[in-house]
Amino acid sequence: MSNDFDTSGAFEDRQGKHPAVAGIEDVITFKLHTLGVIGERSGSHWSETMFDFTLTNWRVLAVIRAHQPTRAGDVAEILLMDKSQLSRVIKQLKAARLIVDTTDPDDGRAVALKLTAKGTTLYHRIMEHVMERNELVLAPLTSQEAETLSRLLDKLIAQSRVLLESRNQSHGK
Repeated sequence: MSNDFDTSGAFEDRQGKHPAVAGIEDVITFKLHTLGVIGERSGSHWSETMFDFTLTNWRVLAVIRAHQPTRAGDVAEILLMDKSQLSRVIKQLKAARLIVDTTDPDDGRAVALKLTAKGTTLYHRIMEHVMERNELVLAPLTSQEAETLSRLLDKLIAQSRVLLESRNQSHGK
């Protein structure tokens, strides 16, 4: 049976900074996606089995903790999350008495969110596990490589946010 598909060597139209690509698995954004999916699956498993808490709820709780008091719209922007989905998560976190509404210090008419004592306790319990898991992921790297990776990811995320915002503006979103 003949192979009618080209499976030879590197992508010939290489331009710019991207390293040579023999196939999709060599594309940096694909590698980042793969790492993200692995983290998502692992995170969903431990967050639900160890803490009876969804990974999405954890991320919302953690972002509120990092920026409290903060508005729901800011949380949605940071997490790139649909506002209706975020609204459902916020209702769940409020029902569980993990977060409460407070007055936004920048605008006394606006509502902001902050963690309760119960939410803060849960945050610390989960964050301890998150850091343990991240140490396992970072195990093959030196401390310097981990610092460099973190800085490089910050740069890529910032650039990708700019590109996404530009696309959204050009499409009227």
